[in-house]
Amino acid sequence: MPKPDVVLVVDDDPAVRTLAARWLSQGGQQVVELDGGEAALAWLEASANRVAAIVLDVMMPGLDGYQVLAAMREHEDMRNIPVVLLTAHANTDQDILQGIELGAFDHLEKPFRGPILSARVRALVEKRRADFEDRLRLKAAESHALKDALTGLGNRRHFDASLAREISYSARHKEPLSLAIVDLDFFKSINDLFGHPEGDRVLAHVASTLAAGLRGSDEAFRLGGEEFCLLFRGTDAQAAALVMGRLREQVKAEPMALGEHDERTITFSGGISSAESANGFDVKDLLDRADRALYRAKQGGRDRIELESPL
Repeated sequence: MPKPDVVLVVDDDPAVRTLAARWLSQGGQQVVELDGGEAALAWLEASANRVAAIVLDVMMPGLDGYQVLAAMREHEDMRNIPVVLLTAHANTDQDILQGIELGAFDHLEKPFRGPILSARVRALVEKRRADFEDRLRLKAAESHALKDALTGLGNRRHFDASLAREISYSARHKEPLSLAIVDLDFFKSINDLFGHPEGDRVLAHVASTLAAGLRGSDEAFRLGGEEFCLLFRGTDAQAAALVMGRLREQVKAEPMALGEHDERTITFSGGISSAESANGFDVKDLLDRADRALYRAKQGGRDRIELESPL
């Protein structure tokens, strides 16, 4: 995401724009000059995240400054951009209050003093950038809370939320939904023979292979240990089985060098459950149903995929 690095100066008077831009540039700001409200909104719609602050004339032909502020309030990525209103004929208490109510952070009367404009904009730019960094840190923390640290896949918390969302979507739209549980075969022996760091390498490799083989609408998660889960939106059991079979072959086709001299073919067992037209889009206990199918795959010799038993 681009960082806010531009100050927009919006005024229909070229002399005012030039003067404001000169003072702001001398204060270290990167300035873009625009001649009206329409041009300002067009710039914001294309690159709102780049805007650190706006110096906005109130009285302009076409969209005036108040209308620009009102439009900005309707967009989440615009409403927190700090705005300094330039006012020549709108300096009453009512005018100032109107600007504040619409989201303006400050106002200056024309003719303005360059150093004052520069100082006020600089303070707003610094606050905007600090807020931006805070949002980035928050997003990173939220993303970390939903990801498995080892594999980068969604974790159990993420899976629970995604499953609830997909179940709701399937039930509402009467679209198929399939869920697959994957369990690596004989994974404990890898940890026992080669150590947990090598086991972690195997988990990360399998996770990468699973994620790379999915469509954009599908999701992969690590539930814990050597167990993974995949969600397939708009996919019935037979179609999910084809995908899982392909993924199983891809994992199996890439033996891993473990320890100093050993090489292991990695295999997994899988169980699939579905909500589809054949079962009336039954979304109840999808995870348990897939887990029972996984148990049959293990009992049947591993390295295989099983569908849930028909109703």
